[in-house]
Amino acid sequence: MATTSIHPIRVTEAKSIQYIMNPDKAAYVTRYGCWGNAAEISDEFSKLRSMGRNTGSVLSYHIIQSFAPNEATAEQVHQAGLMLCDKLLQGKYQYVLTTHTDKDHIHNHIIFCKTNMENYKTFGTLMDTKRNPAWKKIRQISDGVCKEMGLSVVAYGEIGNGVSHYEWTKQQQGLSWKEKLRYELDCIIQRSNTFEDFLEKCRLNGIEAVYKPEKTISLKFRMQGQQRYARAKTLGYYYLPENIQRRIKQFSSHRKMILDRDKFDNRGLQYWADIQNMKNVAQMINLLESYNIHSTSELKPTTMTVMARRGMITQSIENLDKKINTLSEQIELVRQFQRSKPYHDKYKSLSAWKQKGYAKKNTPVLEMYKSVGSRLKLLYPDGKFPSEAMLDRQRQALYEEREKLYEEYRYLKKEYADLDKVSQTIDDYLEGLRNEPEHKRKKGELE
Repeated sequence: MATTSIHPIRVTEAKSIQYIMNPDKAAYVTRYGCWGNAAEISDEFSKLRSMGRNTGSVLSYHIIQSFAPNEATAEQVHQAGLMLCDKLLQGKYQYVLTTHTDKDHIHNHIIFCKTNMENYKTFGTLMDTKRNPAWKKIRQISDGVCKEMGLSVVAYGEIGNGVSHYEWTKQQQGLSWKEKLRYELDCIIQRSNTFEDFLEKCRLNGIEAVYKPEKTISLKFRMQGQQRYARAKTLGYYYLPENIQRRIKQFSSHRKMILDRDKFDNRGLQYWADIQNMKNVAQMINLLESYNIHSTSELKPTTMTVMARRGMITQSIENLDKKINTLSEQIELVRQFQRSKPYHDKYKSLSAWKQKGYAKKNTPVLEMYKSVGSRLKLLYPDGKFPSEAMLDRQRQALYEEREKLYEEYRYLKKEYADLDKVSQTIDDYLEGLRNEPEHKRKKGELE
């Protein structure tokens, strides 16, 4: 349901607080355990942290809670944010909550100090463990708050990752054609035996699938009523031809949970099959309940939401990987620069007639200094190159952020697999019930 996100603040805490308190954006502001402007609040946070037992790099945390356009007033959204803070932070953490109304979707920003006011332990130690991560708690609490208030919640987060504003708005209404296409393709993949069977089933289900492996755009799809094709690549990693084939193999290897009672000639075995099928369906209903889904009508939209969120996380991880690679390249440049700088400094300190001999003897390392220095100046035109330690800290922060995303991705992957299993089992069970009268007529059991 509700999309919430949390990320740690390691630097520029005061600037982050100043941003969320911007009067041009914030319609409501609530402070808890702190007062004053952004600089004063950050100073209050700092004083509390100094009393804590952990001096790690995290200063505070930033939560964003977003709502669909026109679904709630700013006052209601702010109230939802207060309830989220009360249930999550339980009055033990300093925070500032602001409600922004500068975009179509009203959203809350919450920045809270990492240090608990009662025992001076950190939020990460108490509330953000590997087994029970903070993002999961926040999502569950926010979902509960919104249900309690009768509010609809943005299911796909704020605009980003290449989603147009129009499409994002349609996602809130459950009408995004790309999301529907992904969902329909997933359903077809689950029930296909081969890739060729998948293409045929697409046609039978009203989806035009064009597969030309020799072309640059090897696979594209178009649903009925759509003018333009959607390339497999734009739909995401899971819809590339090779990954569709891999997923088909995975699904075909899964054991079917619903037994075909008509394969048993003995009436007692048929009765046993019916009992087993009912037990299996009961297990699936319990599985739905564990994900806070109380009816099969909620299954499809929830599955689509999980699928969309998983795709967004995949894209975020890819973006982080690019940033990590960029930082790794810069770290190597700085290392080379630092290794070669003493040779350059020595060269400059020599008299003109000695420089020639020194340069001849140390040509490779002097050329390295010149080349690496030129590349660094392109990145840092002011000539103030960062230290290796600073870049490494930035990279480590990205590693930690990526690991958090991986945790959520693994959870969503399991949730999606479970929901898919439920959907397939219930469909098979209902299909068996629909076919039962026909089987009985064939056997002369009905008049």
